[in-house]
Amino acid sequence: MSLNSHKNIVVAQKALKNNNHASKDYSITRILKEMADDPAPERWLEVEDKGEGLTYRQAAAKRIWIDVIRGNAKITGELLDRIEGKVTQPVAAEGEITLRVKYDDRD
Repeated sequence: MSLNSHKNIVVAQKALKNNNHASKDYSITRILKEMADDPAPERWLEVEDKGEGLTYRQAAAKRIWIDVIRGNAKITGELLDRIEGKVTQPVAAEGEITLRVKYDDRD
């Protein structure tokens, strides 16, 4: 199915009918989350993934791992940040820090 498929057009038309801007979320993230567990069309999958009945989520995860194994540094960094958490950067300051506090006791 293409992005202009009948299913996508129907979803967009329903969203337009219920046009309450305060409660509508038209974000790409929302749409991706909704589609994540839908079956991925076979024609969009790599040859080795056909016939496995993968969802979009599974197909995307598999592609990420393949890119990591092939040495894509950017994707590897993103994956490690997601799995292990971002590495905290040490904060170092040289010299002395002076803190002045002015207290006013007027009521």
